[in-house]
Amino acid sequence: DKKSKKKDKKSKKKDKKSKKKDKKEKKKSNLNDQCGQYGFIRVSEKYTKQEEFRTWLSEHKGIDYGMLSPKELDEMWATFVEDFNTVTLPHVKYYNLRAWEVQAAGKKSKDDRKKKDKKKKKDEKDTFMERDEDLRAKELAAQRQARASKQYGDELAALSYQHQAKEKEAMAKILEMAMQARQNK
Repeated sequence: DKKSKKKDKKSKKKDKKSKKKDKKEKKKSNLNDQCGQYGFIRVSEKYTKQEEFRTWLSEHKGIDYGMLSPKELDEMWATFVEDFNTVTLPHVKYYNLRAWEVQAAGKKSKDDRKKKDKKKKKDEKDTFMERDEDLRAKELAAQRQARASKQYGDELAALSYQHQAKEKEAMAKILEMAMQARQNK
């Protein structure tokens, strides 16, 4: 039992060490895999990545392309090439500007569609809520109308009752007067 516990501890230690070793190797291989991930360019290929270079120069370095001397341009180009080949440019767009623009436009279009769909759903919800509010308003109006009709009916019945009572009273007076007139004759 003790021997098996010792073996388990040793095997766990070995597993830990091998995992750490694997992680280190993986990190090293990732750095090597990244280098040249977007291809390689040479200093002599100045015109193949001209758009990317000018964009990087103005956006990242804050330098106007036309303000540099040929020597300064060559130095900046060399820096750009080194960063390009080592995959250390600050943004992915500097590797392939057109592909990035297409991707960004697609993403913007997708975002616009999402916004449009969201607005449409909101409008539908608002329309539904308006319909619901309209139905509720009509329902409340019908209830008010029913209450008013009932109240009117009640008032009419009360007036009718009062009228009948007055008619009875008037008839009673007429009868009384008729009977007095008969007696006086």
